[in-house]
Amino acid sequence: MTLSEMIAVHDETALAALASVGVVRRAKRDFEAGKATVTTRDDASAAVTADGKTVTLTASGLTAATCTCPATGICRHILLAVFALRAETSEDAAPEQSIADALQALDEADVRKFAGADWDKAINLARISGRATVTQDGANLTVQLPDVEFPVVFLAGQGLAEAVFKGAKTAKRRITAAAVLVVRDQSGAQQLDQVTQNADKTAQISPAFLQRVQTAIVGLVTGVFGGGAVVAEDTVFDLSISARAQSAPRLTGLLRGLVQQSRQQRAHHIHFREDRFLADASRAFALTKALEKHPEDTQLTGTLRRSYQTHPDLDLTLLSAVQWTAASGARGLRIYGYAPEQETWFTTGQARAAGMDPGFSPRNAYDAPLWGGGIARELIGKRLHLRHIRASDDHQIAWDDGEVTQAPMPDMAATGAAFDNWAAARADIAKRSPTGLRGTGAPVPVLLMPARTGDAHFRDLDQCYELHVTDNSQTTITLNIPADQHKTVEWLHHNKASVHAMLCEVTVADLAQQLTLVTVLHKTRSGPLAALNLTLDQQPEEKTAFGDRALSFLKDKVKSRSTDQTLRPTLPVTQLCHAVFDATAEVLRFGQSPALDGLAERADALQLALLAVALRGLTQQPTTEQALRVSYLTTQIVVTA
Repeated sequence: MTLSEMIAVHDETALAALASVGVVRRAKRDFEAGKATVTTRDDASAAVTADGKTVTLTASGLTAATCTCPATGICRHILLAVFALRAETSEDAAPEQSIADALQALDEADVRKFAGADWDKAINLARISGRATVTQDGANLTVQLPDVEFPVVFLAGQGLAEAVFKGAKTAKRRITAAAVLVVRDQSGAQQLDQVTQNADKTAQISPAFLQRVQTAIVGLVTGVFGGGAVVAEDTVFDLSISARAQSAPRLTGLLRGLVQQSRQQRAHHIHFREDRFLADASRAFALTKALEKHPEDTQLTGTLRRSYQTHPDLDLTLLSAVQWTAASGARGLRIYGYAPEQETWFTTGQARAAGMDPGFSPRNAYDAPLWGGGIARELIGKRLHLRHIRASDDHQIAWDDGEVTQAPMPDMAATGAAFDNWAAARADIAKRSPTGLRGTGAPVPVLLMPARTGDAHFRDLDQCYELHVTDNSQTTITLNIPADQHKTVEWLHHNKASVHAMLCEVTVADLAQQLTLVTVLHKTRSGPLAALNLTLDQQPEEKTAFGDRALSFLKDKVKSRSTDQTLRPTLPVTQLCHAVFDATAEVLRFGQSPALDGLAERADALQLALLAVALRGLTQQPTTEQALRVSYLTTQIVVTA
């Protein structure tokens, strides 16, 4: 490659990836002010006087450039010299083949050779980067992986080693290789599930690995509250994409989440919350301790692949279908059914991990055959008799196997599945929601039969609608509806009388249980109940004739009304837990907190003896490990309060 070809591909995007947008802008202003002069130039090298400094560049690339100023790396003068050389370089000097075509022309052996020992980590990183963005910029290509702070810029005419990455040098090779795999996957050159991995996918996590993770978590927490978390972030992220971490997907997810929150804290992002970070860090730390004792417990590691066994015949009423996506790019369809004789909820569904089977769509699965009894969409709201099925220990039914006969939906109140009393519903949720480290975090379905349905209110801070529903004892609870469900809010506003029951998914968000409305069972004009799956179905039009003007009015009305705070009481236990998080953060930041003794006394008064002991231990031993112990206990208490 000649000097002109090298200079031609270093546009402003590539320069910003090497330095920063601010420095590039200043260098451009200096060039426009006439502060650079090209003194010598040929096909191999050039010398430029840039704002009084001498810059020497070669065809090898900008990383080999030198400047007489004391700064290290790509300084302002080098960027200024590039602008001066680009002004004298014809656009025709750029390579004819785009880097996108060049990357597609590679084969797996080429990428494997470049990645070297980081090959497996590159594959794992690519597979969890389902939401990566690939942007064509002239002949160059920019790849932004969702879990990586800085993009990778591939330059036309240059090899993988010359790709631009502003992050840690130790991470460049694996992140660049992962970006190549993402490009090749999205272009169809080679799908990620066809890439050959070296590591044994069944390898178990080891005590030594868990010790490294514990040390990394402590370092990250210390860095977030004391400053200087960048190195710890890289360590935690490196561990999260290692082959051993992949055998424990729950731990992998927690580690990745901690890295993302740490970056938010460094950027002073509004979404960063100290209590949530402490809760997640303490959960990850406690999980590593548990995995030391039980490394093969699937409730602790998470499930990579379910084991199905033959199940007796089953009467099942399918009540809900939900499409979901994860931050990693994984997506799927989840279907809920209730078996009255067993008094048990069952699920079935289809899902794909990030980067796997790009042709898969949850909506397509919704219209696919299920158990040989018709397409899934048409089975929702039906009572089914299932034969020859297979099910797992966690009541998941295999999608393909089985035979079905259908009947109309039964009275769900008579089956015991539906609740018209919220106290009984909460007791049932608590019974079916494992707590502690063995809690899987999977959504728990609950079917509610409200006596009265209120109006939806929009919460700007949480960016969701709140719907207040009242039971037969005049107790009110709050259901969440995602912000994009405007039409659902509209439909519910005009069809309250036809609502028979509501199926919600119970999850833990922001250290509290959250009920998200996913399906409405409503009466139809023809008589039988019908299921309206909010994430998949269009709202019926038989009772709603609502134009754009009316919808606009409804949105204004919903947003202008404030939420009744009496429906969201703050319990003494909850108040204590939030105060404990604040004091723990103070200990991590300053080494002590005068509030600890008083909080321990309040914990004793509320009969939270373990928390009181832990708080006094933090006073005597103000270490990060002890702070994580306090945070874990607090998390478990506030979630179940």
